[in-house]
Amino acid sequence: MESLLAGVVAGHAMGLFSLGLLAPSLLRLEARVRSVQARLRRGTPLPVVTAGLAVAGQALWALTGLAFGAAYWAIRANAEGGLGSPAWGFTVVIVVLAAAGVAVAVTVQPGWWRRAALAALAFAGAFGWLLPNLAEA
Repeated sequence: MESLLAGVVAGHAMGLFSLGLLAPSLLRLEARVRSVQARLRRGTPLPVVTAGLAVAGQALWALTGLAFGAAYWAIRANAEGGLGSPAWGFTVVIVVLAAAGVAVAVTVQPGWWRRAALAALAFAGAFGWLLPNLAEA
């Protein structure tokens, strides 16, 4: 059960971090935000739309953390410590997923490499190290 809670906490941490990365982008992508607003009921204020997007993003990261927490719960009995984590194999898988995410982001948009690398570091830290250490604490 601790693994699931640790996953939700790590997911929320990642959600807060990604919101910090996304907020300046929302300011630059006003046309896209307004297109989302246009699909909603007429007269919906823009702050309500952005708050809804923020809450939805936070919920998605929490669910992602819950999924990683469940995966960690499934393997924790056979986990071996290493790399500063109680489960070095789990941490390596998370780091590989983060690196794959950077590769995809840089392939799609080469100018995103800094943001992608920063997000990958946060992802690997939240789910690769924070989650297992919280679960075992």
